[in-house]
Amino acid sequence: MRSEKDLKNEFRKICLKNKTFNRYYYSKIIGRKLYKIAKNFKNILFFVPLRNETDVHWVLKRLKRENKEIFVPFMEDLSFKMVKYQLPLKRKKFSILEPVNKRKTLKKIDLAIVPVVGIDSTFRRIGFGKGMYDRFFENLKEKPEIVFVQLRPCVSGVVLTGKHDIKADRFISFNIDKRRRNVGTDTFSRYDIIRSRGIFYSEKNGFRKIRHLRRTGES
Repeated sequence: MRSEKDLKNEFRKICLKNKTFNRYYYSKIIGRKLYKIAKNFKNILFFVPLRNETDVHWVLKRLKRENKEIFVPFMEDLSFKMVKYQLPLKRKKFSILEPVNKRKTLKKIDLAIVPVVGIDSTFRRIGFGKGMYDRFFENLKEKPEIVFVQLRPCVSGVVLTGKHDIKADRFISFNIDKRRRNVGTDTFSRYDIIRSRGIFYSEKNGFRKIRHLRRTGES
């Protein structure tokens, strides 16, 4: 019998293989959703995207022009510190782009936009397995509104996370915008996952690519 850690690692690997060939198109849709949310906040933690993540560069620039305080992660030891978003950006460890500015800010953030590799039914994050976001949020005295973002959803109906994994208030992909309910677990509509051509994991079926199900007509 596989351990929870093994299941989580398997889930992560399959999510990372969920390639998106319409990144530009999906990013535009998601970016508009994120802008509508972010324009109502002042101090915002965003992210500088990797090549397989939602391209939010135009959102960052627009919010900055509107005098929003935009911060991004700057890797430091086993976690990261918040620094002001400003150009130029320099590619660092794990191919992450970071501002040249290294000055840490202690400002209270109102909103955090966080990329995910996957999510489970407790609305907790599966990331790359480094635990950097978990450590960062654990040390925050006041928790902001947290929004997870992903190009195409990779969802586990089985709980794969623990209390140390950060939990979102909202999950957004190119055609899903779902708020967490105040209950133990949430259910993602199978129809939503099918439309998204995403990946869903359940105890009954295991990992199943909906794209494959649609092609073969399996139930």
